[in-house]
Parts: sequence; C-alpha cells; structure tokens
Amino acid sequence: MTDASSAQRVFVNIADQLRSDIARGVYADGERLPGEDELAAKFQVASRTINRAVDLLKNDGHAIGRRGSGVYAQTPLAIKHEPCPDPAGPQGREGAWAAGEPRAFDIDCVAITSDPPPADIASTLGLDAEQTALTWMARFSVQGRPVRLTRMYVPDGLVPETSVARRDASPRRLTTLLHDLGLSAVDGVVETRGRAPSGEDCDLLEIPVGRFVLDARLTVWDAEERVLAVEQTVMDTAAYVVSHSVALREAR
Repeated sequence: MTDASSAQRVFVNIADQLRSDIARGVYADGERLPGEDELAAKFQVASRTINRAVDLLKNDGHAIGRRGSGVYAQTPLAIKHEPCPDPAGPQGREGAWAAGEPRAFDIDCVAITSDPPPADIASTLGLDAEQTALTWMARFSVQGRPVRLTRMYVPDGLVPETSVARRDASPRRLTTLLHDLGLSAVDGVVETRGRAPSGEDCDLLEIPVGRFVLDARLTVWDAEERVLAVEQTVMDTAAYVVSHSVALREAR
C-alpha cells in the first residue's frame, strides 16, 4: 500500500468509527460531536485528517455542520423510492421512515416559472437554447429536513395561453398536469442516475456540495411520439433507499 493510500485509509477508518458510534447511539441524533482538537487527540492524528473524516460524515448524512456551533450527529432517514413509479399514483406516495416511525411529507417551495430549461432537459424536449418551458416545482421535507425536489417541464408552446394550469403551481402528478393541459401521454421511461448537485440543489435541499444526489427523470410521449414533458425528481442520497421487488420461486 502506498503512503498516499495509507493516509487516505486513516481518515476513512476514522469516519467509519464515528459512523458506527452514531449508529450505536454513542452520539445521539442531534448531539454535538467532539471538537476537532478533541478528536485529533483521541485518534492521534492531525486536525486536517479529522476535517476530512468529518466531511465524509457530512456528505453521507451522518453529520451536519452548524455555523459557529459545531458539527452534530444526524441519523439518516430511510425513504423508499420505487425506480419505476406509477405515473398515475398520488404525489408523495413513497413511505418515509425516521427512527423507525412512519413520517408524512411536507410540501413547500411550490412555484411555477417560464424560462429556458437546463440544456439537457431542453435537448430531451427538443427545444432550442432560447425556447422556454413551463416548470412546476415543489420541495418535499420530512421532519423539517428537505429530502426531494420535483420539477415538471412542459414546452411553453404546448400549453394553451388560456390554461388555468399556467397559474396553478399546486403539487400534482405529471399525468394529472398533462390532463389539465389537454395533453395525453401514451408512453414513458424512467432513468435514474447519481450526479453532483447543482448550486440550486444544494440551496434547496440544504446539503453540502460533496454529497451526490439521485436524479430520476420520467420522460413521456404522445401517440405521435412527440415528447410532451420531463418530470425530474432530485433526491438527497442521505435520505433515500432505492427499493426493488424481487420475485423468488422455489426451484423444482
């Protein structure tokens, strides 16, 4: 093992130990972790090594920093996300758990805008750089902690000027929105990938820049194979568990 990899293993091992302590309740949820100097003395390492270990905890959701106050233990949430959801199901249909208890989603930051969408969304919708899309956005939280952003993009040209939906930012499923717009989707596909968060993702989800997010995109078409909309769901990876059902049959 090289010197560089050995040094890396030191802060990773410290992060593993602190993560285990949080899981075992040595540091309760919301309890302040020991300071940098105390941890450096305990593990007999430099302060920089402790900083790197604590950054790992922040990035995977086991700790949260509070400016001027310190770093606090945080129990990760466990919210199930089905990678191939039923587009006709109700918004916020997943099950959310915290400390073993079911929790309901709170929805805020609801807004509707008409602007050019991000370049990758525009490409999927077949829009030029100057063309706009109506965007409906909502933020979902559990116990006051933001965990998910949902944005629905529909090309402005497909939305009648007289449509009430142009002014109604209330959360809804994509199929419901398209019905309100007089559009009919007949097919769709969901793609989920991990990526670095954008600045807006970090601000709205209140996460550090080092924590990846899950980006699930539902793209839908009409009978003429015209792309009608993209629904983008951005999830805090420290809060979500991607769940798959597996059918097992006894071998004969």
